[in-house]
Formats: sequence, C-alpha cells, structure tokens
Amino acid sequence: MASVDKINRINGFTSLEVLVVLIIVGIISVIIIGRSDIGQTDLMAQTEVIKSHIRYAQSRAMNASRSWGIRCNDSGQVYWLFTDGQPDAQKRKLPGEESDSFDLGRYQLVLTPTTFSFDDRGRPCSDANGQTGLVNDLSLTLSAAGIGTTTITITRNTGFVP
Repeated sequence: MASVDKINRINGFTSLEVLVVLIIVGIISVIIIGRSDIGQTDLMAQTEVIKSHIRYAQSRAMNASRSWGIRCNDSGQVYWLFTDGQPDAQKRKLPGEESDSFDLGRYQLVLTPTTFSFDDRGRPCSDANGQTGLVNDLSLTLSAAGIGTTTITITRNTGFVP
C-alpha cells in the first residue's frame, strides 16, 4: 500500500502548485493586455483633444462677430485654427499649444482633410467664411495605422460634438 501512495504523489500536482501557476499566468496576461491598449489610448485621448479644439473654435465664433474655423491639411496630419475666412493667412494658436498648428503626425494619427467654420451663432458651416451652413452632420475620421479609427461628428445647425 505504501508504494501505491508514493506513486500517486510523484505523478500529480498539489493544489499549491496549480494555484501558483494560475497566479503567474494571470499576471502575465494583465501585462500583455495592458500593453496592447497603449495605441488605442493615444487614439482616444487625441480624439478628445480634437473635440475640445472644435468646441473652442465654436465658442470663439459665438463671442465674436466673425467666423472661426478649423482646417486640416491634405495629408491629414496637421490642423489649425483660423479666423476671418482665411484658413491659410489668419492662423491662431489653439489653447495649450505653442505653435499655430497641431501636429497629429507625432502620434502617428491621420484626420480627415477638411475645412469648416462656425458663424457668429455657433452654427457649423462647410465654407471658411461661416456663411454656408452644413446640410448634413459633418463626420471626421481620426485613424491610427494598425490600431483603429474613431469618428468625430459635428451636428448640423447646432454644432454639437458628442
């Protein structure tokens, strides 16, 4: 009988060994999952930054008697705030930025190339002068290669950015 009992202990795992292996596998899984979301976090953070810049342009237009807008260049990697219907000549600094343009390229992000403005009532317009209101909601796509995309929607008539 003693030899049978000895064989069982040699071939099996104790509860403590199984528990230690499960804890180690859990720790490794948390580390791997946490690291895989880094790019997604940058994408979501920059989406919120762009939304705040859009809201800022709308706010400036509502507090002035002139149009304010945002233009994103053809590469989709740089955008800036402008006023007076002159997207290339009247660049203004965005809040918290040292430059008159915001470089998305440093985050490996690309935004839909576009130009839009807000009139003095905060309504979004499809032109730089703030005179042609949007017919439909404006959707901007922010994408990160290999990570994904997010969509920023500017609601026509109100300029609401959810």
